[in-house]
Amino acid sequence: MNIKNKTVVILLFCLAVILVIVALLFPYNKRLNNLDFSILDENDNHQYELDEELNFKINDSTLIEDKKAVWYFGNGDSIVSKGSVNYTYEKAGKYLVTLKIDNKFDFSKQINIVNGRALTARDSISKIFAPDFGYVGEEIVFTGYSPSSSNWYWDFGETGTIDSYEKQAIYIFTKPGIYTVKLETDKTGYPVRKEIEIYPLYEPFKEPEKIDSAGIVINDIKKRLQIIANLGARDTRTYKEQVNYLKNKYICNNLSDVVVVVNEEKYNDFLSYCQGLHYLDGKSTIIQEVKLDTIKCFKQINITQKTKKNKATDEN
Repeated sequence: MNIKNKTVVILLFCLAVILVIVALLFPYNKRLNNLDFSILDENDNHQYELDEELNFKINDSTLIEDKKAVWYFGNGDSIVSKGSVNYTYEKAGKYLVTLKIDNKFDFSKQINIVNGRALTARDSISKIFAPDFGYVGEEIVFTGYSPSSSNWYWDFGETGTIDSYEKQAIYIFTKPGIYTVKLETDKTGYPVRKEIEIYPLYEPFKEPEKIDSAGIVINDIKKRLQIIANLGARDTRTYKEQVNYLKNKYICNNLSDVVVVVNEEKYNDFLSYCQGLHYLDGKSTIIQEVKLDTIKCFKQINITQKTKKNKATDEN
């Protein structure tokens, strides 16, 4: 074989190799045309902020499941991962985020990291968000608010020690009483306080199987109303216990949405009726009869009652 023929053979061989490589790479390149990634911010305000954890997510990780993927964040940091990654920028500025596949194919997006809202002295003032009352054995959620604070110290007033170090804490009281909840942070000079009243836990009402419980419910409500009527005006604690018992056990709406018909001629909402029974007619009213429009979640209650006679008046 002469030199000319050898040259032709070598050229044909090289061309065949190139065609094979192109044929192998073309489907892969075509698949990668569909590759993309998204950037999600932690607080979902569509603004990438300093010290905020960002999530970088590949739209379809199956396109690169057999390839090497490296994330470059434009500041010298990089993470090797074929799936989504989390990253937090420590300096504000514009960065070019690049996803590189097999050290050959680049997919880039520019991202702008901003300082966000500047904190003020008011942001160091702590607040407590929690209910005003609860029950023994109930999980009660306490939430602290102070955007500039990092450390939290909760004292719920029952143990005499620090009970939690979380921004949002859950606590279960074991005894009834009025407790002073204290919250300190790394920014407060003195703790902030909030009072919460804890009531005894009532045993759940157990209905006999397949038995009409209307009489039991009516007698129970009548009993509770009579307790309210018999209380002294200063006994607000027992008053609250009885009202909350009736509300939690039998009423599904607000107390002010339940209609009370007294002796078939007077009308009140349930809360106003109980307040009047306690503060105005206390120790002078006898609850004679109670009727409900429905046993469960009643919206109207008809009450027949009378006023106790004064013996001194009768003698005169």
